[in-house]
Amino acid sequence: MAGAAAVHLPNGFFAQAGGYEYAATLGLAAAGLAITGPGRLSLDHALSHVFDRGWMVPAALGVTAAATAAVIGARNCRVRAKTEGKQEALFEEFED
Repeated sequence: MAGAAAVHLPNGFFAQAGGYEYAATLGLAAAGLAITGPGRLSLDHALSHVFDRGWMVPAALGVTAAATAAVIGARNCRVRAKTEGKQEALFEEFED
């Protein structure tokens, strides 16, 4: 959700004006659930925590942070290129 919040950052905070409020709220809720772990009504609890290993949460947060940094960095490069007048195509068009 950090990527979505970065897209809406220029519009201010409130979602009513197209801001990043909703994306930030969803991101914080997801981070809270990731940190607190599974509860009684979770699939992990139903499967007796077979997939609940101590290294999985830090690994998942690290991979997510790296992917988020890559997406935000790529978007910032595209925005910078667009403001400089050098917008590149996101997808190549093929002629038949």
